[in-house]
Amino acid sequence: MRVTTRLRDHPLRTQLIVVFAFLSIVTTTITTTTLTSISSQRAQVGLRDRAARITGRLRLQLAPVVELNDQLAAREILRTYFGDRELEGIAVYGQNGELIEGQGRHPATLLAPAAAAGSDRNHVVATAEINSRDGRSGRLYLSFTTSMRDATHRRDILVAAGVGALIVICTLILAVQMSRRISGRLVRIAEAADRMARGDLSHVHVDDAARDEIGALSQSFNMMVTQLRRLHTEQERMTSTERERLEDLVSERTQALEQSREMFRLMAESTQAVPFMLDLTRGCFTYIGAQGVADSGLPESAWLRPGGLDAIMPRASNTEVRQRFDECEQGPFEFVAAYQRQGRRLEVRWTGTCEWVERSKILRGLMLDITELRRLGRELAAAQKLESVGRLAAGVAHEINTPVQFVSDNVQFVRGALPDIAKVIAAYRDLHRAATSGTDVAAAAAAAGAAEQAADLDYVMENLPLAIDSSIEGLGRIATIVRSMKEFAHPDQGEKKLVDLNQAIRSTLVIARNEYKYVAEAETHFGELPSVPCYLGEFNQVILNLLVNAAHAIGDVVKDSGDLGKLTIRTRLDGDAVEISISDTGTGIPESARDKIFDPFFTTKEVGKGTGQGLAIAHSVVVGKHGGALRFETEIGKGTTFFITLPLESSETEQVAA
Repeated sequence: MRVTTRLRDHPLRTQLIVVFAFLSIVTTTITTTTLTSISSQRAQVGLRDRAARITGRLRLQLAPVVELNDQLAAREILRTYFGDRELEGIAVYGQNGELIEGQGRHPATLLAPAAAAGSDRNHVVATAEINSRDGRSGRLYLSFTTSMRDATHRRDILVAAGVGALIVICTLILAVQMSRRISGRLVRIAEAADRMARGDLSHVHVDDAARDEIGALSQSFNMMVTQLRRLHTEQERMTSTERERLEDLVSERTQALEQSREMFRLMAESTQAVPFMLDLTRGCFTYIGAQGVADSGLPESAWLRPGGLDAIMPRASNTEVRQRFDECEQGPFEFVAAYQRQGRRLEVRWTGTCEWVERSKILRGLMLDITELRRLGRELAAAQKLESVGRLAAGVAHEINTPVQFVSDNVQFVRGALPDIAKVIAAYRDLHRAATSGTDVAAAAAAAGAAEQAADLDYVMENLPLAIDSSIEGLGRIATIVRSMKEFAHPDQGEKKLVDLNQAIRSTLVIARNEYKYVAEAETHFGELPSVPCYLGEFNQVILNLLVNAAHAIGDVVKDSGDLGKLTIRTRLDGDAVEISISDTGTGIPESARDKIFDPFFTTKEVGKGTGQGLAIAHSVVVGKHGGALRFETEIGKGTTFFITLPLESSETEQVAA
């Protein structure tokens, strides 16, 4: 059916008139009802307030009446109020509810004043207790009529209704005039739109030049028709090719998506990291990568079977990993835990996310066997330590060689002096025998003097004690170096021991002296420290690595100038931790290298001088194995300070070093 036919059946003008009439009637009705309701409520509230005020005054005036049961006084008091046209009844009652005096409409007795109080459609009733000074109590009863206020209310309703009717009539007249003008113009636009809807774009122009909203609508409609004609032409031209292009594109994207999914699956299942999805509520894996099934030797059904987690990872033999599963909370997780498989103990890194899905705790992520990586890491650390010890061997040998040399020289001096001393002793023995036997004493004395002069006995007696003292000092230096080397090369321990860190640092300084003595002077400031739980061998390695790095940094500054830099080592107690700082006057760390300084195999030294493992191992030992912190402060051209912080108490669960 055409739009114009529908408009003729239901003219817009009639609809506008009906709408305006409905709105005006509804608005007027709501306004009138609201105003009259408010007026009625105000009348009721006003009457209740008035009753309350009169009741308050009468309670005070009637107290003596109740006390003396004075009917005449009560009558006089009540008579002054009964002239009120709204007061329909007033009465005062004694202690037992008997009537003392009343006028107008009131009950004969008043035993339950609370029940008598209230209001109905035509009356407002108020009651109150009257308390006399002698302890007697009476009751007051008031009854007000609402007829006068109801008459005023009805008059207000009639006035409001009349005003509302006048508004409705004016609105209808205005609606007729407006709808007559608007509907004709809209009908023309509707007819043009109807022709356009039927596909006729040749006769849809609307002639309406009025400068109002409908005129603007007509102009916009004409512009829209023009654009639609152009778009219709272009659409017909493009539709034939666009459908084919979209079909080809959908097919291509679908194929690419399938290839991408397959590639992701192949990548995930061809790496050493095994993807998994674990439902802890059901106690089974809901997905396990193919490589995990192959490595375990168990069928996939064993992994996916409800309760299969206890069969694959029994809690008794996999306490660590099962406890980590139980402790996982909402969000990401990452931990390293041991895992027993076919009698082998594996170290596995678990990473992923934990979430609750329909009241089930689900873990999704990857598990990576790092057993071999850990073994290689331990071997690398041992190799690094052996490399350090080997590099220091020549320096230690040189340090020992110097005291050995002057001990040897002193011993040679003593050995050369002993024959001469023996000749002097023999001459003095001959002199003793001559003196006791009475032979030629003068000749024997002359021979003894000649032997003493030949042996240069004064020189020998002056320098012989010095040579012996020097030898003892040299042997002491050798013993110190050997003892420091023994302490430095302390074997790695399976558990932490309480260690004197100051003594450990002193031993390492002795061992590393050959590394820094030609470029820097070492200065120590040791604070009073308690014994600290740590792995002594690995701690010594950390200190050595930092000392060697500091010596190299100072060497890059002093070069061959003969000047010496400064190497400062401090220890102090910092709350519940110990802080060790090692400062140098070297070149400082470049800005570009600061974020990577602890990365394995990263070094700023020239090729062949550094492996890039010293600081990486130091960070792993301090942070990973001791639960401490390793940081640095540096300034280009002034030097660097490394800070080691070790806790005084070991944590229950230490982070496993990567």
